[in-house]
Amino acid sequence: MTSMATPTEGRNTIDYLLGRGRLERIDGSTAGESSATIIGRATRRLLTADGGLAAGDVEGAFAAAYDAYRMAAEALLIRQGLRATGGEGSHVTVEDAISGQFAKAIPGLAKPTFERLRRTRHAAQYFDPSSAEISRDDAAWALKTSRTVVEEVERLLRTDPPELFA
Repeated sequence: MTSMATPTEGRNTIDYLLGRGRLERIDGSTAGESSATIIGRATRRLLTADGGLAAGDVEGAFAAAYDAYRMAAEALLIRQGLRATGGEGSHVTVEDAISGQFAKAIPGLAKPTFERLRRTRHAAQYFDPSSAEISRDDAAWALKTSRTVVEEVERLLRTDPPELFA
């Protein structure tokens, strides 16, 4: 079994992001319900990615897979009564907050994986002729990685360990 993060893992990052106004606290009374809603959206976005890949739209499939991945990460933040404040850099904020806290429990949330998905998604959505072309294999990897993370986040939220979500 994968070891769980302790309450202090990633705490400095969370405190830093809160202090810089990159994260904010939200009403935690509906955190469980809200995180379940976000996971439902992530699961549906995986279906969108499947359809894109089947149709040969590798950029669209990659972007949809990343969306599902990011939504799963955001569900973990919401479950803690936190969210990124939005604006430029909000995806990096989610990346930093979640990688620091949950990469041990969910290896697919490790910073290098998150960063690869985020940067490639950016290239998929904002055309740059100097960027490497996104291949079918890239999109298939993103979809597999995202599906695994969504499933693992859903499992973690369902078990609701108090040391993580107190």
